[in-house]
Amino acid sequence: MAVKITISQFVIICIGSLALGFFQLSLGVVAFVVGLLSCGFTYFASQNQDGVQEDRPQAVNEFSQKGEMISQSASRIAIGGASVSHFLDKLTSMFNQQVDSIKEIAQRIENIESGNQQLVEHAVMAEDKIQTSDEMTQRSRQLLNNLLDQQATLISQINDSKAMLQTLRSSAESIGSITTTINQLADQTNMLALNAAIEAARAGEQGRGFAVVADEVRDLAKKTTDATQGIDEVLSEINQCSQNSVMAIEKVANAGDEMSQMITESSDLIKAASEASSAAANSMTVMKDTVDEHGEANRGISANAMQLHENTRHLEAELGEVSEKVLALSHQTEDIFRQLQVFDLHNRNAKVQRIAQETAQRIGKLFEQAIEQGRLSQQALFDFNYQPVPNTNPQKFTTGFDKFTDAELPVLQEPILEQNDFIIYAGAVDVNGYLPTHNKKFSHKMTGNYETDLAKSRTKRIFNDYTGSRCGSNTESFLLQTYKRDTGEVMHDLSAPIFVNNRHWGGFRIGYKAD
Repeated sequence: MAVKITISQFVIICIGSLALGFFQLSLGVVAFVVGLLSCGFTYFASQNQDGVQEDRPQAVNEFSQKGEMISQSASRIAIGGASVSHFLDKLTSMFNQQVDSIKEIAQRIENIESGNQQLVEHAVMAEDKIQTSDEMTQRSRQLLNNLLDQQATLISQINDSKAMLQTLRSSAESIGSITTTINQLADQTNMLALNAAIEAARAGEQGRGFAVVADEVRDLAKKTTDATQGIDEVLSEINQCSQNSVMAIEKVANAGDEMSQMITESSDLIKAASEASSAAANSMTVMKDTVDEHGEANRGISANAMQLHENTRHLEAELGEVSEKVLALSHQTEDIFRQLQVFDLHNRNAKVQRIAQETAQRIGKLFEQAIEQGRLSQQALFDFNYQPVPNTNPQKFTTGFDKFTDAELPVLQEPILEQNDFIIYAGAVDVNGYLPTHNKKFSHKMTGNYETDLAKSRTKRIFNDYTGSRCGSNTESFLLQTYKRDTGEVMHDLSAPIFVNNRHWGGFRIGYKAD
């Protein structure tokens, strides 16, 4: 970064030095011209004082030739100055863009730095929240592990209860088998008692006692059978309840197994979440450190950008000084052209000067006659209240005098272009640079295309750029300006003031290619 700045400064300083050198060289030429003119006038004065007349025509001819040479030199100076001025304008524009860009970069870097600071703050907050979340996750995992242990204990107890019920059921079944045996014995006893009763009845009186015993045995067998039936019913109920309890316990056990599996899965998920939280916390730490590093780098870049901005502003100011000096040279060159009026020159500049001055006088007289005849009021002519023409881009304006100029000025302006192919435009402007009636080739109807209308529909527009504004405001005998177009073509703009009833109205300007 620093090396690039140094190279840029070196290039600009070299360019500025070249421009300054050209300026100093041009000042030398100007000084030479002024000195030559001074010597010429001194020479003529001495000739008149000495009364020497015979060599005067030859001296005048030689002096006119010198004037032509001076005019050509001044033209070259003006063209060179226009080229330098155009270059400096482009360079200044580039510097303005660079200054704006650097300023915007510095602002964006500052915004980035501010954003980085906020990002660091949010990263710290996020890191704290992740830490809290990780702690809560660890606690949840511990609770799930405790719940899993309790679930395992509960399942063990359920399994023990299931085993006890199975044992109870087995015992009930064993008791059932015993009661079955007792029932069988009771049935057999009952049969024996019945047989004994039959035999006692046969024995008669001798078997009566035996019959009593048989009856008692039969009654005991009956009670035994009744008792075993009650036991069977109770055992059946116990067996049914045990079976239902076992089924319920199996369902509880299955639910417990499913719950244990869910708890295990939840524990695994919480473990994964905890690991992710830890990884996120580490990432946030790394990000915070990275943002801190970027912030430090941005601060360094911002400082360099601000230094570059200051250097560029300084160079821009120096370019402004060079531009002012070149502009001063341009004004001095304009003065030279005015001083050369004493010569009877026949170059292109002199020809355009005569055309501009004559046309300006004719337009002034035209306005005066129209005012005198009542076709145009002086108040309307000097009313510079421009009314925008709707739906025009570039913007056009209408005034209280543009209808008159549309009708009267083309007959004065168009022949100038027809008779001089090197002249690009010729038209009258008021003191503010307003051109009410342009040449026909620049007065096409609006198309809606900005670029086309900018080039071909130029009438009724205000040309208040540096060159255009001076054409209307100049009150000297004439003003010759030289400038370079964006196409690279060097142009002269010569204007002569227009006076109406001794009041300055504007000027007549002619644009033509440099000779």
